[in-house]
Amino acid sequence: MSSAGTPPEDRAGRAAPAPAPAPVPGARKAVVDVNHGIVSQGDNAINLVFQKGGYVQVPALAELPLRPPELLAAPADVTLFGRQALVDTVVAQLTAGTSVQLYGDEGVGRGAIADAVHQRLRARGTRGHVLRPRTGEPESLATLYERLATVFFGHRFLRGVDETELRQAVAGVRDVHVTVLDCALEESELRRLLQTFSGCTFLFTSPYRTLPDAAAAHHVQPLSRAAAIELLNAELGLELGPEGLQNLQFDLAYRMSEGRPQRLLLYARFIKASDDWRERADRGPHERPPAFDPERLSPRHQAGALAVALDEPARRVLVALATFATPLAPAWFAPVTGHPGDAGSERELLDRRLVVRAGDGYAITRDAAAAVRDLGWDPAPAATAAEGLMAALARGEAVTGRPDPHLLLTVAQALNAGGQWALTSRFVRVAVAAALTAGSGSVALQLYGLGRIAALRGGLTKDHAYYVHTEEQTRHLLEGDKAAVAAALLILSPPLAAPAAATGGKVSGFFGKLATTVSTKAGVTAAAVTVTAAATVTVVVATSGDGKPAGCSEALAANSALSTREVRTPQDLASAFRQLSEGMTNAAGKADDPAVRSVFRQQADAFEGKADAKQAETPPADMHPDVTAALVSSEKLRGGIENLQALSGVCPLD
Repeated sequence: MSSAGTPPEDRAGRAAPAPAPAPVPGARKAVVDVNHGIVSQGDNAINLVFQKGGYVQVPALAELPLRPPELLAAPADVTLFGRQALVDTVVAQLTAGTSVQLYGDEGVGRGAIADAVHQRLRARGTRGHVLRPRTGEPESLATLYERLATVFFGHRFLRGVDETELRQAVAGVRDVHVTVLDCALEESELRRLLQTFSGCTFLFTSPYRTLPDAAAAHHVQPLSRAAAIELLNAELGLELGPEGLQNLQFDLAYRMSEGRPQRLLLYARFIKASDDWRERADRGPHERPPAFDPERLSPRHQAGALAVALDEPARRVLVALATFATPLAPAWFAPVTGHPGDAGSERELLDRRLVVRAGDGYAITRDAAAAVRDLGWDPAPAATAAEGLMAALARGEAVTGRPDPHLLLTVAQALNAGGQWALTSRFVRVAVAAALTAGSGSVALQLYGLGRIAALRGGLTKDHAYYVHTEEQTRHLLEGDKAAVAAALLILSPPLAAPAAATGGKVSGFFGKLATTVSTKAGVTAAAVTVTAAATVTVVVATSGDGKPAGCSEALAANSALSTREVRTPQDLASAFRQLSEGMTNAAGKADDPAVRSVFRQQADAFEGKADAKQAETPPADMHPDVTAALVSSEKLRGGIENLQALSGVCPLD
């Protein structure tokens, strides 16, 4: 988690508005780190989205229309016990324009209280958004800004969103409510967030108090004994008289549940199912439940007893939820488990209190996940999930039903761990596009890494070259500065670059704008960053192990040396290419494998030809020297990657 103050100026050099309250020490550096992915073009930051298989440049936030918010999402029915006074207080504060925080331990009912608040606000016509935590994504103010920009402007941005620009773009927003569930931002970060969205009200659920306004931060306590009895009475349909106490052993249940509503509901469901779960388990193909004493069962053991009694479709879905540790929408049950009949299992799982609702999907409870591990059930097959996900994505599922990017990553990791190299490589190609479409660039980069490893270990030379090429350029698009992004858009092969040209003008038009905005200092920086990007490509060379074919070390060293050469003119680039050609010729002399030697010689000839062409090239008279430097630097980067691709076919890079 980062904590930072508002920078005095953005990446385009614009003066910022009035500064935020005093940041914590060292905050400015944190902002630079958080916002390193911002690319400035003229007076605005540029950003990218991924649509229909390609990168598309979108206008600056100030130029995008705001998307009208819908009525606040709320469940149809929420029943609370012992919390109504707190709901009344929160609704009154939000209605008065005060942002509120509900904080407390996990499982005490913060989410249920928020649902009840949403229900009341929706009845009053309140419009807004509910943001739930993303599985596997570290929370920071930068990621929250990106998510808020997505819901306010309707685009899943691949790059960071500039705080100053976002603040200006939403300055006119009024009467919109935002709920951020499981928000762990620090007080200084919440202060900045509330200043950026000064016309909105926020409801945060958090593990501890971080809201600057202490009067609007409410500590959610476990249920009182009276409220717990009321909840169980309603759930069991009986008064807790002698019969109820005998079956439930309430004092034990209340103590072991720690007053947490979800666990109390688990106790109630266990009692309701205790008469028939043995019989159902005898009919199933799985192990019989152990002998038990209802008086001594923990919530974890109760979850295990209820899981054993599940019908087979629901059991498969529960195992998949435990295996991949990601909430699933019902539309993705069948693709992940490989059984069409598993759709609709959420009703049984929810009835037995083994899952909870998570937006449009369902997440396994902590007790149920522990119970699945205790029962020793085999994990859901990653290969089955991969094939099902690929088939479903190929059919073009509805946008609202796309799988969680973390699910794609977890499946790829399981395939990789199982040594299924060919399937991993094939799955990653599909999963990367889905992750980028969902706006999850960090997951896409991790997927590229898994694909590269799988291709290398599986001997898939062409796939490995593809991943080495595409991973680095995607990284430049997501994290690089102006020159790195421009170089990446040039290097990425169609169709990736094509949509950007169709939406934002031809690629050459991008460089035309670059030529009109770059200063001498910016041009030097652009060239330096492009050189750094080229060096990044060859980091893997420096860390590769021993045992390479003869000549590979020399060839890779020559490619690495290319990244250290600063070039500002075509003639500088010609000299760099000639140096690389000489290095490849030297490597060919060291090689004792004919196939390896042939590749080295081909590359030496190719770069000698490139050097001849660049030597005779003259830049246009009206082109700024810094623009020329940025262009030849990007061409050098492309040449280094092309050479590395060729070398990867005969020299191990990992």
